Amino acid sequence: MDEENAEVLANRNEPIPVLSVSKPKREREGSPDSAHSRSTSQSKNSIQDRLFSKLLQQVIPTDDDDDESNPGDQSFATSPKRPGFSLPAMSNNFRRFNARIGVVFLFQNRVERLLSWKTPTHTASFLFAYSFICLDPHLLLVLPLVVLLLFIMVPAFITRHPPPPSTSTSSTTPYYSYEGPALAPARTIKPAPETSKDFFRNMRDLQNCMADFSDIHDATISVFAPLTNFSNEKLSSTIFLICTMAAVGLFLTAHLLPLRLIMLVAGNAAVLSNNPKIRLFCQGLMEDVGSGLDDLHLPLPGEGEDRDLFGTAVPESPSAAISAMEKLVDISVDTDPEEREVEIFEVQHRITGSSESGWENFLFSPQPYDPLSPSRIAGDRPRGCRFFDDVRPPSGWKWKSKKWELDLDCREWVVERMITGVGFEVPGVTPEGNAIIDEVGGWVWDLPPPPPPPESRTEEKEELPTMAYGDLETEPESSQTKNGSSSKDKAWVKYARGDWEEAAAASYGVGEWRRRRWVRVVQRMDAQPAGTVTYSTLGHN
Repeated sequence: MDEENAEVLANRNEPIPVLSVSKPKREREGSPDSAHSRSTSQSKNSIQDRLFSKLLQQVIPTDDDDDESNPGDQSFATSPKRPGFSLPAMSNNFRRFNARIGVVFLFQNRVERLLSWKTPTHTASFLFAYSFICLDPHLLLVLPLVVLLLFIMVPAFITRHPPPPSTSTSSTTPYYSYEGPALAPARTIKPAPETSKDFFRNMRDLQNCMADFSDIHDATISVFAPLTNFSNEKLSSTIFLICTMAAVGLFLTAHLLPLRLIMLVAGNAAVLSNNPKIRLFCQGLMEDVGSGLDDLHLPLPGEGEDRDLFGTAVPESPSAAISAMEKLVDISVDTDPEEREVEIFEVQHRITGSSESGWENFLFSPQPYDPLSPSRIAGDRPRGCRFFDDVRPPSGWKWKSKKWELDLDCREWVVERMITGVGFEVPGVTPEGNAIIDEVGGWVWDLPPPPPPPESRTEEKEELPTMAYGDLETEPESSQTKNGSSSKDKAWVKYARGDWEEAAAASYGVGEWRRRRWVRVVQRMDAQPAGTVTYSTLGHN
């Protein structure tokens, strides 16, 4: 399908935030605030904040019941430790966050300077340390302790024990004394004041960081989404097959790869490629090699055609190589569409007061309307359409076969649905068992209720059971047999023995409804039409 469904990634484990302008719980109870003072920023809510919160509260959608949020996480989302969304809390938290985010941007700046060879000695030292770790990965356990000692505790100790001031005019190396009491106070990390330059520097870096993340996110989606979302099925199928074969190959051979050597070479190559001198040298070398190949190029007989190398055709030009690769990865995704079989039931109703052959076409229904169906028990009429032409295929499917086919093997779908209280045609015998027929029509009819026991019947006329829609069983009583017992008495004996269907079919005929099954083949379409009403149901092949 050409249409692409846009998907938004978000944290849906918690409900949609609701704006709140109420004061914090601590302020309502009158308790003092913690060390991170919020009372100055949340003690009062101005009329502007209240008005803006009310406006946003009208814009934010309500939480839907069909959202993907987990009902079990509601208590976590509404707990006091996780307050609701409010503009004062958001602005206060942003100020606190911006005052303390400087350490992250400082670390980012130092990493960029380290990898861009601003100080070659620092970068070379980093490469040596990285190489030692690649050769002996057990040194990773020592790395956190080394960072703690050299980058945190040693600078803190030097701050407490500074060198004495120099009295001479000549520049000498400062002398650090490690004996005696501390000469300076300990250095602590404090949040940047809101009116300082560092606070605005953090805002600038945070702004640029958000822009960089957005650019990287959009670039990543634009590159990887067309390769993996099967908008181009041939390309995505090729990548899927390549990744599958690579995963299987790595699963078997991953233990044979020299990971230490690979990480050593890859890491050093990545850092060395950022060196300006090495980058210029590589560019000049590539230009010299390219010009040398152009000077040594000689026309060969049959130039422009593929050469043979060990019996294999080698493309002459890059365009020919690309064409050869396209032939190798050419995958046929135009497979036959999926096919299913749909069914429809022709439901007929027996005309009241007529013989068993008097049936009227009622409708075509997706359900067989058997005696124990929910709609039948509830007293509802069967639902469907009057003519075959009104039957529509399911949404997203189209007809493959031109005509409906009658399912003559009615025993199979009756047994499959475990339908009881019905009878069906058997080749050679009619429902009454008194005639021979060569063909069957696939009809499945209702059986009437079981006959009453002989001792409960009186000489007076009994009330006949009421069928669906007020139709009554009007079959005349059969005559007495030679031994003095009626056919109904024999039917009751068969019913008491468990032969209910046989007894009812033999003595009381058929019920008020019958149905037969029609089938037709459909195939899936590429685009699904919207708003299609269908009366047919999908079956199984």
